[in-house]
This record gives sequence, C-alpha cells and structure tokens, in this order.
Amino acid sequence: MGVKKEIELEERIRLVEREVEILGEELERVKLDTKEAIDALRLEVESLRLALERSVEGFKERFEETREVAMREIDPEGLKKGI
Repeated sequence: MGVKKEIELEERIRLVEREVEILGEELERVKLDTKEAIDALRLEVESLRLALERSVEGFKERFEETREVAMREIDPEGLKKGI
C-alpha cells in the first residue's frame, strides 16, 4: 500500500472516530433531555393527583382502583397509536 493511500485511510479513520464521538455526545444529551422530560411529567401527574385528592371526595380510592384496572387491561404500546 502506498504512503498516500495509508494517509488517506488514517484520515478516514480519524473522521469516523470523531463522528462516533459526536454521536455518543448527542446520545448522552438525548438521554438527559428524555430523563428531564420524564421527571417533569411525573411531577405534573403527581401534582394533578394531589390536587384531585384534595378537591374530590373519594378520589384517592377510585384512582387506586382505576389504576389497578388500567395496569391489567391497557397495553401502553397500544396507546401510542392514538397520539
């Protein structure tokens, strides 16, 4: 293999390594953004649940019953179709 060809291959390897590094950084950023969004959603749901418990008589008990039914009978993957 010629020197020129070897230099070209080394440069291509460096470029691929840099691309992999950039993709890894992007993946980490997406993971953090996703975690942040999930945490925010959890806080919203919990706030709503607490507000309803305080303002609707018997909500806590009905919510627990409904949640148990939903966990048994609803396929979360199926919900994506409606979004």
